[in-house]
Amino acid sequence: MNAFANQRGSNGPYRFALTLMCIAPCALAVFAASALARSAEFSASGLWFIYEGSYVLGCLGVGIAAVAAVAEGVRRQIPAIFPRLMGAAAVFGILLLWYARHIYGNPWTSRT
Repeated sequence: MNAFANQRGSNGPYRFALTLMCIAPCALAVFAASALARSAEFSASGLWFIYEGSYVLGCLGVGIAAVAAVAEGVRRQIPAIFPRLMGAAAVFGILLLWYARHIYGNPWTSRT
């Protein structure tokens, strides 16, 4: 039996950092939505493009982060705190996307 098979890997912080990078577009979507809602001095079409692009990338990133958290939790190759942190980061990304969508929403629908 390999001596390294029973030890937990020390790459948990790296996987957590990768998870945080996956949800980084969620924060960008919030910032762009906030700037659009406040009519910032930037180009509205550019902000809209950044908002939509980061929203889509954030959705993909949250999905990847959630799958990675579950997979790492099941595999148990890293310390148990890191899959929990990865899951919490995925939930935080979902909340950021929800908040971004509610700040700005869709400009082509009427708000009543």
